[in-house]
Amino acid sequence: MLTITLAESAVTNSLGRAISLSLVAAEFGDVELWAVDDGPAWTGARHFDLPIHRFPANDLGVVVDRVRRAAQDQPVLVWISKGIAPLDRLARAMKKVGGVTVLADFDDDDVSLMQEQVRNSLKTAVHLNVLHRKSPVQVARAQRRTAEAADAYTFSSDTLRGAYATRGLPARSSAIVAHARPSSWLTEPRTSRRPGALRLGYLGTVRPHKGADRILDLVRAMPEIEFSSFSGSFRPSTGGAIWHAIGPEATLRDVYADIDFTLVPQNPDSSAARNQLPSKIIEAAAFGVALVATPTPVIEEYCAGAYIPVPDWSDADAVADSIRAADPVALGAAMREVFVARFATGVSASAVTGLLESTHARPRSA
Repeated sequence: MLTITLAESAVTNSLGRAISLSLVAAEFGDVELWAVDDGPAWTGARHFDLPIHRFPANDLGVVVDRVRRAAQDQPVLVWISKGIAPLDRLARAMKKVGGVTVLADFDDDDVSLMQEQVRNSLKTAVHLNVLHRKSPVQVARAQRRTAEAADAYTFSSDTLRGAYATRGLPARSSAIVAHARPSSWLTEPRTSRRPGALRLGYLGTVRPHKGADRILDLVRAMPEIEFSSFSGSFRPSTGGAIWHAIGPEATLRDVYADIDFTLVPQNPDSSAARNQLPSKIIEAAAFGVALVATPTPVIEEYCAGAYIPVPDWSDADAVADSIRAADPVALGAAMREVFVARFATGVSASAVTGLLESTHARPRSA
């Protein structure tokens, strides 16, 4: 079987989800990743040895022809990430090609995310007007069209599956596919931490629903620590903590090597955050790093009992005390076990192959 994964952008971090799907698909066959050619590849793509085939948004025939040629020789799975335009048109085109199964994948509450961006910024509201492909209205319409053309769905969490169940999408079989990584990423469990100050890391994208402002308060409350973040994201300007800037050339293994706790604050009032599985959690689990995070429904679904839950980040001193009292080695080992059980590509591959078997057993329904 050949799997062709489709991403609605090569530039944004949405490409990361298509990469994850491709890693899963590689467990049960050949795979090709295709993305809309809208600019330089998302910087995170450099961590994966995976070629990215480009196609113009106004010439979908390139992908359709590739699928048709492949389907002449073998079964083809077209796995569509997010289903935002122009991928909805590709989903519809796939219905006309014999020997092709279409999976629609939803990894975020994209409609809510766009609604929040529009509410939070007048400039964004003007940009994402009703005619823009990423406006809340257009995202909802495109995802519905993609769902109508799909044989089955995959979701990044059971929580998100529940959220989409309220959207009135056509009834389809579905499976849960986490942001998976190969088992080769898994490092040996840590037996001790390096001497010296605790090192905390914030390795996510700085966005309002991810609570980055709370990190600065925490760093000021812990002047004795060392703090790591990517260059160009943000840095603490006061508080006395030693700051380590992570350059673009660093490998993820090196990034996590000396971090004791990775910080993943989320805004619990944000629907997008409550339904999101942050990819940094999967990376921390693979490298056996302790997690401090907001206990959103998704994070609890995957990591309950294996991390430090922080329902309220506003009391920086209390958060700091909970971190100081914790054992990063034991919590890192717990997160490593979460990776083995939930985040390894083989786990998701088994779920997908089971879904495909059940899908092939019954005809496509409208």
